[in-house]
Amino acid sequence: MTNMNLTRTTLRINTNLKKAAEKQANEQHTTLQAIFNDALEQYLDNDAKRTAKKIVFETHDLGKPLDNLNRSDYYSKL
Repeated sequence: MTNMNLTRTTLRINTNLKKAAEKQANEQHTTLQAIFNDALEQYLDNDAKRTAKKIVFETHDLGKPLDNLNRSDYYSKL
């Protein structure tokens, strides 16, 4: 847990989910609060990464490649 500013809140969660989280907390010798904070932080981090992956750079056909141009192609003869 990176931020120690804590806020008291009330959540209504599925009974089986709470039991599984309590079991995990007991096995890891930690608190239920730490399990929920870590899980929520991981969920939010993963969600942010999924959102970032949705950025798409569109391409456009620019026509014939112009990589073999020379000076006379840009300037008319004087």
